[in-house]
Amino acid sequence: MNILFLTPRESGTNLGGVERHVKLLTEELRKRGHKVRELALDEFIKETPCSARSLLFKLQAWQYLWNRRELFRWADIVHVHDVFWWVMPFLPLIKSFKESPCHSARRHLKRAMTKTKVFVTFHGWEGRYPPTKSAVWQKRLAAWLSDGTIGVGDFYEKWYGVKPDRVVWGVVDPEIAKINKGPTFEYKGRALTFQGRTLEGRTIAFFGRLEEVNGIEIMLDAIRYIKVRPWCTPRSDLFRCIFVGDGSYREEAEKVGKVTGMLEEPWRYLVDAEVVIASSYLAILEAAAMGKRVIAVANNPLKRDYLEGHPLRKYFRVVGSVEELIEETPRLGGESPLRAKLWALGQTSGKLVDVYEELWNSKLA
Repeated sequence: MNILFLTPRESGTNLGGVERHVKLLTEELRKRGHKVRELALDEFIKETPCSARSLLFKLQAWQYLWNRRELFRWADIVHVHDVFWWVMPFLPLIKSFKESPCHSARRHLKRAMTKTKVFVTFHGWEGRYPPTKSAVWQKRLAAWLSDGTIGVGDFYEKWYGVKPDRVVWGVVDPEIAKINKGPTFEYKGRALTFQGRTLEGRTIAFFGRLEEVNGIEIMLDAIRYIKVRPWCTPRSDLFRCIFVGDGSYREEAEKVGKVTGMLEEPWRYLVDAEVVIASSYLAILEAAAMGKRVIAVANNPLKRDYLEGHPLRKYFRVVGSVEELIEETPRLGGESPLRAKLWALGQTSGKLVDVYEELWNSKLA
């Protein structure tokens, strides 16, 4: 099949959850003989200074797609990842009949006519609680206009009134299983040594975007408190905190620990962590695949439902306040990390593609 993905950012960057999802999905699809192309919103953003919320931005984005409309004719499947408004004006074009090049005779024309199918994957929520009316109706409209839907998680029906046709929980890069040594960690510009020997210290890692949606404010307040408590390490200056990600809270995070920024293989920085604070599906999955104990932060009811429905829920703890995080951190997270690791490593790109292909084929039949 010819498959066209519409994505927020080009998946080759491999920097975020959606990007890694699409990258691994694309690689596996190509192994199975499919032809895959991608149109990414960030390629358009580089060309325009307009605010992403403005009407002018949308008009220019639609012009950008119109100039590449031949891709819609080429595709058997158009699969949208979280940016369905992009494709809405083009639905009449995408869904119009097209003639297969292998059937040119008039008597075969009716049989040769096919329709491009349009699908959408919902990758989580927008980070605003409660969800705006606009966010709710956009998801409902996308589900109604598309031929099939996939949800990363199972909270959409309650909070958006949308029940996806298929549910997935993410995909793990196979490179994770090969990691056994992390990058050298320098704290305050020096290696951690004491009396001539290297000290392991105690390392807590925050894994994910440094934004409120991931509970970063609760994390920062807890770390400020923990760093001066005697139970952390024999010497409080040996307590280490690493923030694996980037975001609007970077400056505050740099005051209490090391910030890595966006990375292609962020899980490498989890190797030496005793506990990982991870509150998004992919971060939880990758931390679990590294065999780490996980604590997730739920700072509103939607995020609580988002986390409670996860298949690994019994293997990680969920906290909702600074006090709860401080109490749970010395316990080092949830139970049985080995079982969680085995489940996480089982979320392969092959398993993910099976779900996509099964949905596509069910609608093409």
